[in-house]
Amino acid sequence: MTARIAAAILACALTGGAAAAEPLSVPFDFSRSAIGLDVSVKGTKLYMILDTGVDPSVIDAARADALGLKIDRAAGGEASGEGDAKHAMVYPTSVDGLTIAGRAFAPFDALTTDMSTLSQHYGRRLDGVIGYSFLDGKIVLIDYAKSTLSILDAPADAAPVVSRCSKHWSIALQTLADDNIPIIPEFRFGSAKAPISLDTGSNGGISLFPKALELPGLHGALVEKGKTIYAGARGEASTDTYVLREPVGFGPFTLPPGQLVTLRPTQDAGGTRAANIGNKLFAAMKLKLLLDYKSRVVTFYGACR
Repeated sequence: MTARIAAAILACALTGGAAAAEPLSVPFDFSRSAIGLDVSVKGTKLYMILDTGVDPSVIDAARADALGLKIDRAAGGEASGEGDAKHAMVYPTSVDGLTIAGRAFAPFDALTTDMSTLSQHYGRRLDGVIGYSFLDGKIVLIDYAKSTLSILDAPADAAPVVSRCSKHWSIALQTLADDNIPIIPEFRFGSAKAPISLDTGSNGGISLFPKALELPGLHGALVEKGKTIYAGARGEASTDTYVLREPVGFGPFTLPPGQLVTLRPTQDAGGTRAANIGNKLFAAMKLKLLLDYKSRVVTFYGACR
């Protein structure tokens, strides 16, 4: 099952000039392998997830109406993504009045949609997904071991959290032309390498696109386990599940053979990525993930004491 979502934070205080915001750290709910956050919009408590794979952000249509958000119903369209719904309409809006742990943030673009199917698969009500429209220009540190999300003013603010990590690896925060999802350009599948998307909105691990089956040795390393049902932007969808008999990893980080993977029925929009990588893989590696949308750098920290 894949639930899509996202969240982050940052404020700018003005006192005769721009002053640095204090780092903000909040716990997140990882009970469903997603980064679930308690937030408020216009004083109403909501539950949203943080999703590097969504642009713009998303808010449940019923919630948006109840909150009195301005919705442009003349500019609606069909949602893109997976699922079997014949119609999945979305409408532009702006999320105004969002606060996290009492800190207020500027309005950001979003789409309204019916999130009832996603909520059902997730196991609790989802009010929204915080995505790129919120994260752009911010610095976010995700600590999977401690289930903590921090919004920082500068990368150096991460030092107290990452100073006891003996491994780290940085790459440019790259995206492809068709979306704003960060990519890892040389993810390893055994001896083969291919670009993947870094998706904190996925509560899965490795989800292969059909292009992955073209990688040397990968098809023969898959052992079928059955099917699973998950929820996409357009409702429910099913996928095949396999055990991968090859190690996987990137940079200095590796997981042994035996990882569960799913095979998506359709290719990603750009047709270049071999897989979508979600929270279960990063959590299994016990990583701390620093997403610097200001300087466009991603740094992974591991082997932390």
